[in-house]
Amino acid sequence: MSRKHEPDVCLLLEGTYPFVKGGVSSWVHQLILKLPHLTFTIIHISPKKGYYDGLVYEMPENVVGLDEIYLHDYTMPEDGGQEEVREKVERFRAMVGDMREGKIEAFTGFIESLDSGEAGQMNSFDLLQTKESWDVLIETYRKEAVEESFLNFFWTWRYSYMPLFNVLAAKAPKAGVYHTISTGYAGLLAAACKVRYGRRMLLTEHGIYTKERRIEINRADWIEDWESGEVMAERRAPYFKRFWVRQFQMMARVNYSFADEIFTLYEGNKEMQAKDGADPNRVQIVPNGIDLTRFGESGDAYDARPENDRYTVGFVGRVCPIKDVKTLIYAARLVAEEVPNVLFRVIGPMDEDPEYADDCQKLIQLLDLEDNVFLEGPANVLEEYPKLDVLLLTSISEAQPLVVLEGGAVGLPCVATDVGSCSELLFGRTAEDQQYGPGGIITPIATPGETAEALLTLHREPETRKAYGMNLRARVTALYDQRDMIAAYRDIYERNLERFLALATVEDDD
Repeated sequence: MSRKHEPDVCLLLEGTYPFVKGGVSSWVHQLILKLPHLTFTIIHISPKKGYYDGLVYEMPENVVGLDEIYLHDYTMPEDGGQEEVREKVERFRAMVGDMREGKIEAFTGFIESLDSGEAGQMNSFDLLQTKESWDVLIETYRKEAVEESFLNFFWTWRYSYMPLFNVLAAKAPKAGVYHTISTGYAGLLAAACKVRYGRRMLLTEHGIYTKERRIEINRADWIEDWESGEVMAERRAPYFKRFWVRQFQMMARVNYSFADEIFTLYEGNKEMQAKDGADPNRVQIVPNGIDLTRFGESGDAYDARPENDRYTVGFVGRVCPIKDVKTLIYAARLVAEEVPNVLFRVIGPMDEDPEYADDCQKLIQLLDLEDNVFLEGPANVLEEYPKLDVLLLTSISEAQPLVVLEGGAVGLPCVATDVGSCSELLFGRTAEDQQYGPGGIITPIATPGETAEALLTLHREPETRKAYGMNLRARVTALYDQRDMIAAYRDIYERNLERFLALATVEDDD
């Protein structure tokens, strides 16, 4: 079990660094940069080959490997022809079914069968194009979903089972520690690596993966449910939406069961993890942090600037549904009724969901806000924060948003939806934390009226606006220093590497 030439840490990521900008990506990049004595290899779970245009970060020198695994890689072999195909397909289906029922040992058994050769020859052809796989699919449909559309069931089978198989069959390189930043497909691969190699598995959740997927599923129009045409009133979600929610809940249970240590950003996340099956006694809170030196310089620029000619509200983040930029636009229309020259600056990438970004631009035109709301694309936030009066966050889901910490370090008050740790950041979590005073205003999700009123309050009361900004700066400076977060993960990695090396030494001696 010698670790010669192995990287110290294998980071398992999904839909984020180094292909996508954002809070989690920034967190990962800083973690790698600030721990130069450790070597990292990265495995990124991507939807399909070519989905991303390329790297948006320059890889630090201590990143020694970068690989992609594709969820929807359906390249078929020239022929199947393996013996006992039905048995292998049934084993895979049973493993997924058992895990959905909370029987986690089925996961270990399937990984071991893959590696032992019992299921090692299973491939895409087996799961999708053999008569045996078709027979298993038909039997499962009749047992589980006979009242639903078979066409929908077929595509659900394909789009749920194939990504699972592709991930579980992927062979990641050996590393001292496997660290996943979500409980999704990346987390499943981390758990598989623990089973295969006997290495330590760490899990850090920023946003709660199952919650975010549940939001997406409930809003999705691509998950169809066919009915007879009659109007029906159901208190529960349609079958296929329930199917996908169970799928992601199953992934979370596997991750929580196999992770040696679990980390999250704030108390509310810990409570949600416990509801999804995590042992709360194994969950540790390690808050985010920012580089106070860099943002302190922006704070100096903010303090020294003259008053803006226009009341300027800034949004920093991706233009995508989960950030709910449309609520910002509707709120802007209401604010503009009282402050006609108000300026809303939306700063951040627009390429994650081009259709949504286009809808936002059309909404701006429809509401006659071309002179008030601007979708600006990415920019250097260190230069742009000092130009704002208020930071606005309209997200429908967040964890511990870095933008609130960054804006707070500069001295900006914040209007934020009541998601994630936003309330803790603006008002404090403990009695000691609360002594710094309020750092802004919290509003309900998707409420343009209340969002507009909060922004108007801070416009009408400039002294309150200034006081909130100073309060938030004091809280961030005292409690959210990036150096504390980096030091915590340095200890976490080194502790887990030492445990593995101690075990390896004992086994080598034997």
